[in-house]
Amino acid sequence: MKNLLIIAFLVISAQLFSQADMKLTKENICRGAAVSVVANVKPFIENGLPKSEILQMGKNLVKEPIKNAPEKAYNLLKANKSRNEVVEILYKDFMKLDDKTVFQFLLKPDMDDFEDEEYEED
Repeated sequence: MKNLLIIAFLVISAQLFSQADMKLTKENICRGAAVSVVANVKPFIENGLPKSEILQMGKNLVKEPIKNAPEKAYNLLKANKSRNEVVEILYKDFMKLDDKTVFQFLLKPDMDDFEDEEYEED
């Protein structure tokens, strides 16, 4: 499950920041974080994982300023909100954060991936 979470995060992040003319803006960071949170919660709901397990995995994805985002996404998706509606709600929430917080990014990097890459190069 953790590997699926990591893969989803990496794919979405790569798509969001791979465009040559894309600039690192507050809007892009907030949108990317909202998309990532929803993309990491929705598949687990669809596969019937327990809420507690989904939220625990979500805690590993987000930084402290948006620690409640996975639970909010879970609750909204369970209330039959569409993926796009939930992304927009989270995006608006994230945009309310101050610039300094946003530019320190909202998602946690997966340090396991960085450590694995380091050993592979040796």
